[in-house]
Amino acid sequence: MTSTPLAGTTQSGDQSPTPDELITAYERGIDDLVAAVAGMTADQLLARPIAGKWSTLEVVCHIADCEQFFADRIKRTIALQRPLLMGVDSDLYLESLNYQQRDVQEELDLVAATRHQLARILPLLPVESWQRTGVHSEKGLMTLHQLLLYPTNHLHHHLKFVAEKRAAMK
Repeated sequence: MTSTPLAGTTQSGDQSPTPDELITAYERGIDDLVAAVAGMTADQLLARPIAGKWSTLEVVCHIADCEQFFADRIKRTIALQRPLLMGVDSDLYLESLNYQQRDVQEELDLVAATRHQLARILPLLPVESWQRTGVHSEKGLMTLHQLLLYPTNHLHHHLKFVAEKRAAMK
């Protein structure tokens, strides 16, 4: 069963969900992603059943690459004072990194390793760390809490597209 995205936080300091709930949802996203692609053949992963949309493999690769950006932003915000966090044009990665030639299991493993690692680091932080901030080049000031909420919801945003593709292939 797929979990649902979490409610957002505001710049005014609304901090729900709690850090523990957020970490749990973040780590649970791994299972949701694996379940979304379970049983798909290589041809189904590569198919683009909806004109102008990415294949399922491209979506998984996008998620895996974004997980690396998100983890870096989170770690830099933990370790540094108000680091600059660069935005990314993900369309450039799609073309340049040959998403259609990548291995889905390797991409899933990368997402899992990244999320498991952060899910082990984050509970060790003192509570005040959740208010640490970084400055995103496109979104402005972001707290650690917001930086973890973003990839948690980003994955669920893309799972809708995987489900849409599966339905279109039936």
